[in-house]
Amino acid sequence: MSRHLWWVAGFVLVLFALFLVGCLRLRLWISGLDVSAPRTTLHMGETVQLAVARKTWLGTEPLAYPERTTYMTTWESMTPVDHDGKVTAVGTWGEARESSVVTAFNGKMRGSLNFSVLAEGPGPSLDFNVDAPSVTGMPTSTCCSTPVRLVEGQRAAFRVLRHDPQHSDVTRRDMGTHYTLFFGSGVPDDPNAEQIVGYGKGIGPATCRVDDQNGMIIAPDSIGRLNSFTVLILARNGEAVGWKQIQLAHGSATTEP
Repeated sequence: MSRHLWWVAGFVLVLFALFLVGCLRLRLWISGLDVSAPRTTLHMGETVQLAVARKTWLGTEPLAYPERTTYMTTWESMTPVDHDGKVTAVGTWGEARESSVVTAFNGKMRGSLNFSVLAEGPGPSLDFNVDAPSVTGMPTSTCCSTPVRLVEGQRAAFRVLRHDPQHSDVTRRDMGTHYTLFFGSGVPDDPNAEQIVGYGKGIGPATCRVDDQNGMIIAPDSIGRLNSFTVLILARNGEAVGWKQIQLAHGSATTEP
């Protein structure tokens, strides 16, 4: 091979190497986090645990500060995600199959995972009962659990029951039940969902509360100039999960259900 051909071959190899390096840098720049799950197709009521790692040149490595990881879902009425990265299928908006994306953040790094959600499945394994009027015809309703309406300032009695033969009452947190609230932003217990939603100032976990000790869901005293605002409450007790959508309505405040 002539010197000229060697030079051309070397130049092509350098370009190819630069291309690979550029692709790797782009991959790391776009996200920086590798987000995975045992499966990404979820039947109704199923939960998976996300695993998050830092991308490197040669693969992945554990996060330096995993406790700093936060999560966000594109559709909380399909795939709400807990603070610890558990993703649950709760609805498909009436379709047989839908899709949603869950994103993890850690510092300046982020990464996402796409989920397919199927309407068929076991459904919720906790009964989430709220003593309030039902809401029908809501286009973003979750599956298997009819939304209810609370007006400003209202308190409504609620109970969470397991699907065991005793229908064990696990409403109280000291029974191992955890509650996560979603206010439209896709971020669990978002203290200022208005930043993402664009409206709903003052509606958050500080004003819309789950009083498990007394078995009461407490609506905010005011939802401002809105006619309504939808909140999703996810209850988890061990491997069992249930959910309820609350439509907050503008109207005369009441103090009892």
